[in-house]
Amino acid sequence: MKNSSLDRRSRYSLQAIRSALFQLLEEKDLKSITVTDICKSADVNRGTFYKYYADVSDLFSQIELSIVENVCEIIRKNCMENFSIEKIVANILDLTAENQDFTLMLAKNPTETQYMRKIIQTFRPQFIEMIHLHIPGLTEEMSDICFDLIAGGVVMLLMRWITKEITLSPEQMKILLVRYINSVLRTEIYMGIEKT
Repeated sequence: MKNSSLDRRSRYSLQAIRSALFQLLEEKDLKSITVTDICKSADVNRGTFYKYYADVSDLFSQIELSIVENVCEIIRKNCMENFSIEKIVANILDLTAENQDFTLMLAKNPTETQYMRKIIQTFRPQFIEMIHLHIPGLTEEMSDICFDLIAGGVVMLLMRWITKEITLSPEQMKILLVRYINSVLRTEIYMGIEKT
C-alpha cells in the first residue's frame, strides 16, 4: 500500500512538473525557464525536481525522448511491414494531434529539439528504398538529398500547422503532405546532377 501511494505521488509530481514546463513555455522560451520557475508552477520542492531531472534541459530531453520512443514504436508497428506514404503521413498527423501540448512546445522552440528528425530517421531506410523505386538510377548521395528535401518540407509544414499558421483540417493536411512528397518524387531536379 505504501509503495502504491508513493508511486501515485511520484506520477503526480512528474505530471505536474511536465505540465508546468508546457505552461511556462507559453510565456517564454526554454533557455529562460529556471528550476525555480518550474517548482513554483508545479507546486513541488526543488528536491522533488532534482530527484528526477538534472536541470530544465534534462527535463525537456527526457520528455522528448519518451515521446520519440513511443512515436517510433507506433510507426514501426503500423508502417514498416507495408510501407506507404499515406500510412506514414496519417500516423504522424495522428500522433501530432495526440501530443498537441508537446508538439506546440517544439514548434515554439525548434532549435532545442531533434524530435521530428529523430522520428523521420526511424523510417529513412524504407523511404530511401521507396525513392529508388520511384527514381531508379539515383546514387546514394542523391537519394539522401531527395530524402532531405522531403523531410525538410514535411517538418516545416507540420511546424506551421501546429502553430496554426496553416489552418487546414487534419484530412486536408494529409492530402497536402502526400501530394508534396509525391511531387518531390516525380520531379526531375535530381536527373543528371550526379553526372556533372
